[in-house]
Amino acid sequence: MTPMTKLFAMWVVLFVFAGTAFAQPGPGSAAGAGATGGSGAAVVAGEPAPPAPPPPAAQPPPDARQLCAAAMNADPKFAAAIVKVADEKAAAQRDADTIAAHNDANYHVQKNERHVIYAYAAMWIVAALSVIFLWRRQQGLQAEIVSLRRELEAAADGSGAPPGATKERA
Repeated sequence: MTPMTKLFAMWVVLFVFAGTAFAQPGPGSAAGAGATGGSGAAVVAGEPAPPAPPPPAAQPPPDARQLCAAAMNADPKFAAAIVKVADEKAAAQRDADTIAAHNDANYHVQKNERHVIYAYAAMWIVAALSVIFLWRRQQGLQAEIVSLRRELEAAADGSGAPPGATKERA
């Protein structure tokens, strides 16, 4: 049993016993006076004692929830203690639910580990292909630049010089 359950059970038992103890007639009460002669009727020696009145109908004990609510409403410290314990239990339950959700998510990630590896592999392949494509493109551009320089030098040296360009001859 949890400490809260034990505490609640102890209070219920305490209130039930207290309720039955207060419901019992005392020695000087009207219910117990028939045998002692305290009911106000004179008992004469030799005459039979009048019959005792029937015991009051046994009432069922009050509902435990009502007893607990009455006790809580009567004592603010007890009410605060119950609320504190209930809040602590709710927080513990929320923490347990959060941990369970995290464990479940961890399980699903581990279960789908192959898919994660495939995704990373695809990303690396795409990155490598991009680098290779850019490198080949750069090589092509460098070759084109070299070709254009040769054509420019050939045009500058030969008859195909652009208009307005002067070339010094030695």
